Amino acid sequence: MQQVNLSKKAYSLGRLSYSLETILASQGGYLTDSLYAFKRTKESEFELQLVQNKKSPKLRWLILSREHYFETSKEYPIANKQDLKQALRFDDDKAPFEGVTLQHIERINEQSHRVTFWVINPNVLDNLDYTPWLILPESYVLAKALNENINIATIECINKTLFISKTGRGIFSGVQSPQTPNLESFAFSTGSPISVNSEQYFMANAKDFVGLLRTGLKSLTLTKLQGFVINSNSINWQNYPWKQAGVITTIVFTVYLMLSSGWLVFKQQQLEQQLIAQKTQVNQALSLQKKYQQQLQWQAVLAEPLKDAFPYWKTWPILLEAVSVGAKFTAVHYKNSKIIIHGTANESIKATDVLAKLSKNTNVASPSFSKPVRKYRGKEDFAISFSFPEALLQQQLEQE
Repeated sequence: MQQVNLSKKAYSLGRLSYSLETILASQGGYLTDSLYAFKRTKESEFELQLVQNKKSPKLRWLILSREHYFETSKEYPIANKQDLKQALRFDDDKAPFEGVTLQHIERINEQSHRVTFWVINPNVLDNLDYTPWLILPESYVLAKALNENINIATIECINKTLFISKTGRGIFSGVQSPQTPNLESFAFSTGSPISVNSEQYFMANAKDFVGLLRTGLKSLTLTKLQGFVINSNSINWQNYPWKQAGVITTIVFTVYLMLSSGWLVFKQQQLEQQLIAQKTQVNQALSLQKKYQQQLQWQAVLAEPLKDAFPYWKTWPILLEAVSVGAKFTAVHYKNSKIIIHGTANESIKATDVLAKLSKNTNVASPSFSKPVRKYRGKEDFAISFSFPEALLQQQLEQE
């Protein structure tokens, strides 16, 4: 039943995430030499559709093609990020022309930061009827879509081929042109190592382009988007769609609450299962310990009658030694801590040989014939009596 409930919650969360992604995609576009809008297909994928209207739609966010901006990176020996932002206000040497500047700040070490700038050609935004709130450079989004082990890539876009390189000095990108006809020339101009057979190289055709954009967008967090928001002074607050923004905010907040609730329910059930498993293991351990104690008690009860018993069973190893020399035993008697063995020595040995063999045994004390040896037909019947040494008896008592 719990698994069914979890499946229903996962399905509901998936539907909400699907709806939210569709709404957000409908508010965005891609600008190259023409304007494209993001649309979801019947196969639940996304595609770029050319905007045919003379008047561009009210897009909230926009991915800008590489040929529309100037890209550069700088390193600043400033440890504090707030101080760095203040210093950037006075740095005008970012591009050969003035325009809207997007930026991304990343820390290199404890004492310095690297800032990547994208300065947009001023004529680009003038051709739009509505300025988006959020503008993302194409090269930055695609670089975020690449795996961490990829250092250089060739990507076929809608109307161009784009080269991207990730180096220790930042991210570099460039469009294929007569000055940069191939990947080798791009790598040479940016100082990037290249090996097309290496696992660090990636190549994508035009069919993968939209999927890479989607992957890169999904990897961006709110903190990474701060440098791509257009200056609030240029925003017309009267035309801002407060109702739509409220709906989107409510959906986002609802999805967040449901995801958090689902995660907490999952963790609670996981902890309960772990607790049940540990409880079962503890009960099994206690049960085994109880059985072990019972076995010890039974062993003590069974050993109690043997504490004062005479160790007659030690006679049998002694008899085996006598048998090894050729004797046969017919009877064993116990009387007053004495052991009397009756046997016959065959033609190859004598009764005295058996007595000599027993005399050499350290567990035998005072062996002797208890009655005269009787001879008949080449054989000798004998009766030998002996006792156990005191040291052996004491050792037996200590073991018990």
